[in-house]
Amino acid sequence: MNKISFSQLESARENPTAFGKSLSMPSSGTPRFSKYMAWQLAVYKYHKEKNNLSKAISYFEAIFLRNFADNPKNNFEREEFIEQLQFYIKDDSKKNLIFIENKKRISIPLTSKLRFGGELPLIKMNDKLGYSVYFFSRESVTWETELKFPIIQNYVAKSLYNVDLSEVEVGIYSLDLKTHLQSKYSESDVQDAIKELNTVGNLVSLAL
Repeated sequence: MNKISFSQLESARENPTAFGKSLSMPSSGTPRFSKYMAWQLAVYKYHKEKNNLSKAISYFEAIFLRNFADNPKNNFEREEFIEQLQFYIKDDSKKNLIFIENKKRISIPLTSKLRFGGELPLIKMNDKLGYSVYFFSRESVTWETELKFPIIQNYVAKSLYNVDLSEVEVGIYSLDLKTHLQSKYSESDVQDAIKELNTVGNLVSLAL
């Protein structure tokens, strides 16, 4: 079955027919491993090791040195990402977020040919004893308008934890602002988003 991933939804939303046709084309393969990916793995390691910063840094450095050349440019970037890891941890602690799980895979059927889904990078409990789902972003772009967020808020509330919609926040950890950003969508917002997602799904399926 074909899939619209979290990162692809805005492209599918903009031009469903073109996106549907692209799914029939040969895959370009696995994305190249990046320093940003290595940093995200270090964040996961930090939480897995019960908030142990030194283990997370050691893990990051080992991955970095194994995958990237030892030169002044890369050494500078390595130090920058270590500093970003420290900023992440500081904000996580400041907001009293409690790690629950990472890389939670979800799948939402749209048509007989298509599904929507992917991995939720981080799920945490917030200081209001609700759930917060975060994606990573290098920049604090206008993420609130992305269709995936109300869909994910609804799925997490109703399918994962069986709680009221108001008990779930969705958002990003922004590297440029060095903070967690989150939002809540109303029931009306969610219903509109579900309706649009189904329309996108049907249009993409027609092009397959």
